[in-house]
Amino acid sequence: MMRMLRATGLLAALVALSARVAGGDAPAVPKEIAVPAGYARVLTLHAKGVQIYKSVAGKDGKLKWELEAPLADLADDKGARVGHHFGAPTLGVPAWEANDGSRLVRDKAEDVKSAPAKKPETDIPWLLVRVKSDDGSPGVLAKAVYVQRIQTEGGKAPADAPKRADTRIGVPYTATYVFYARAE
Repeated sequence: MMRMLRATGLLAALVALSARVAGGDAPAVPKEIAVPAGYARVLTLHAKGVQIYKSVAGKDGKLKWELEAPLADLADDKGARVGHHFGAPTLGVPAWEANDGSRLVRDKAEDVKSAPAKKPETDIPWLLVRVKSDDGSPGVLAKAVYVQRIQTEGGKAPADAPKRADTRIGVPYTATYVFYARAE
């Protein structure tokens, strides 16, 4: 019996270690942004940047903040810059580009799924975004089909209404982006 308990403990430790080696322990995520079955985590990157908002007139004529684009550096677990996240203006969708030239854009064939952040009054929501390569370039991002935005801090539009039309503001944020590809 004692031998079986030790073997079970050793097996559990090896499984935990292999998960860390594969890119760290995956944090629990709300079911609203769970990745569908058949996909596996292939990359985890950490973003630090801004969410850019533009003041526009709402249907009622009052000015409000509207998200224009993200702009952030993407770093690996060691802090090395390995890419960036931005709004692809010609496509009107968010994009992620690695230093090797591989690039993903949102696939409009599927709606973005959302879940509230831990502090929704200040932090942008967690997301699940279906993505596709926009040019077929090979590289670290080439096989990704989904991106989760989790562990967000900041980035929410200011609570106060804008004073002038066409004003832009960058609100600092951090987030973790987890990339998923089809399981092989």
